Amino acid sequence: MDTDSARGVSRRAVLIGILLVGFMSVVSPWAVLMVKGSQLTTNAVPILAVFLFFFVTAVFAPLLRRLRPSLSLARGELITIYAMMLTGSVVITNGFTGSFLSIISGLFYYATPINNWEYTIIPHVHPWLVPTNLEAVRLLYEGLPGGMDIPWSAWILPLCSWSFFILVFYWVILCLGVMLRGQWVERERLVFPLTQLPMAMLAEADPGGKRRVFGNPLLWLGFLLPLLIHSWNSLGNYHSAFQKMALIGSVAFLNGEMAMSFRLNFPALGLGYLMPLNVSFSVWFFYLLGVIQKFFILRVGGDIGSPDIWTPGSYPTAMMHEQAGALVALVLFVLWTGRGHLQRFFVQAWQGQGRGTEEILSPRVAVCGLLSGGIFMVTWLVLTGLDLYVALLLVIGALVVFIGLSRIVGEAGFPGCQTPMVPQAFIMRGFGPATLGMHNMTGLGFSTVWIGETATNMMNAVVHSLKLISAGGRPFRRLPWAILLAVLTGLIGSIWITMTLAYSYGGINLHSWYYVGAPKWPFDYITSVAGSPEASFVPRFTFTALGGGVMTLLMFLRQRLVWWPLNPIAFPVSATFLINYHWFGIFLAWVFKGVILKYAGVKGYRFMLPFFLGLILGEFFTASLWVFIDGWFGVEGNMIFNF
Repeated sequence: MDTDSARGVSRRAVLIGILLVGFMSVVSPWAVLMVKGSQLTTNAVPILAVFLFFFVTAVFAPLLRRLRPSLSLARGELITIYAMMLTGSVVITNGFTGSFLSIISGLFYYATPINNWEYTIIPHVHPWLVPTNLEAVRLLYEGLPGGMDIPWSAWILPLCSWSFFILVFYWVILCLGVMLRGQWVERERLVFPLTQLPMAMLAEADPGGKRRVFGNPLLWLGFLLPLLIHSWNSLGNYHSAFQKMALIGSVAFLNGEMAMSFRLNFPALGLGYLMPLNVSFSVWFFYLLGVIQKFFILRVGGDIGSPDIWTPGSYPTAMMHEQAGALVALVLFVLWTGRGHLQRFFVQAWQGQGRGTEEILSPRVAVCGLLSGGIFMVTWLVLTGLDLYVALLLVIGALVVFIGLSRIVGEAGFPGCQTPMVPQAFIMRGFGPATLGMHNMTGLGFSTVWIGETATNMMNAVVHSLKLISAGGRPFRRLPWAILLAVLTGLIGSIWITMTLAYSYGGINLHSWYYVGAPKWPFDYITSVAGSPEASFVPRFTFTALGGGVMTLLMFLRQRLVWWPLNPIAFPVSATFLINYHWFGIFLAWVFKGVILKYAGVKGYRFMLPFFLGLILGEFFTASLWVFIDGWFGVEGNMIFNF
């Protein structure tokens, strides 16, 4: 092993990672709240991280290599930098900070005599969870008068309380990711399509000193397509001479009762090319099946009740429960098929064996970290007001959700993916307000801070980072410390800029979701469930069981029948609105890849691969670039990429 590939978590790699995460932690909230542009860090792959990594690998690293070859960045160092950006970006907006500050304060700001929160919910809130200075809360939403400083003292206790909890939660996720890595990466050899672009960017230098991926004309041809199209459309915001090209459309059938949406999504097209054909086929097949099922449920009046909180999409509640059951079945299947690996892992932990060359934590540290962190989370949640059984169910439900989503993204490669239901809704509907009481309902409402916006989650970041380091040429044993520094940097930077912008301009004048929708939704939901409880959970549970049964059958058929064309990995999320964004691009990729493989074979597939990587890179680059351009000229609402 040469010295170049041997370097990994070096001091300078960590320093560069911290600087880049710090930059992201300030820019991304500014882009969302002020520019209202593309979502830079709110998806399975943070596009701002790809944008910055492009400059690191295409400009900074080659320049450093040319000026001082002895100081050139090694492959392992570049992996460390990218892994830090992946994990550090999770907390910046949707993953935590974006809704955290508004949810813990919005309960007070939006309390009125009509919703009666002052008497039904607020009495069950512990003061160490929320800012108790009501004037500080009001100013967060309405802005500070001239010359007044931000009242940081009113926020210190809740900021510390929640930040410590989220750090422990991410530690649990890291330990869980280490435990699953061997099964997913080495034994099942999942594709992890989202790692293909950074791995291509990491390609070793050729004898001429040029990165192979950046020297391929097809990459730049693919890059130019989204760059030119989106730039033309963006210029339409500045001058009417630039007539925008339509990239979104829909087709309605049966007098408008059944509709399908279309979106020319370049990242979905590029990532769809990286998917196995049976996966890309299954994505659009299950989407169309969901459209048909939605039509029949609405036509016959077969829905089962009111929508639940954080339900992603306009599909009937029955379908959300159906797909939640499918997600649970997927996770149980994943754990069952990996039982041999997990059993060996626990034995190694019990015997105190050291970590393998590919692991960043020893088995004992990972298992003890998972158990001790889980115990802390449950204890913390009990202290917030949840009963023990509710806290246990919530933590287990959260881990099930994140295992399921990371498995789906790792196998299918969706640029964004979210759960059809959050565990809080399942618990509230399952036990009902009479059994839970308002103290549990309130605690579950606050838990949407960390298990609400599931499209951005730490499990995705961890498993994709672990996949990357498997190709890094050496153990990355200090990577957990680098990840901790990245998350802390992301937390501090995002909290500082978010509060600064809110107090400077007034939160209600910024993004309507973060300061109008998100802070009210959990507590409106609590009020609606408590005010009109359903007589029985049986109809919802029936569809949950149905979804689990269908998913089990699909997985069984895939295991037993070689010719079976459907991969069930897309079924649990096929009715979420993010699939509306992706399905058409993935369908086109399925067509292109099928034709290329049929007439040009694997050689043709590999030849065209840089073009499709260029589509991904071009969209992410263009979306990030126009955030800065629009911010400079004061143009709002130019959202090129959203999930």
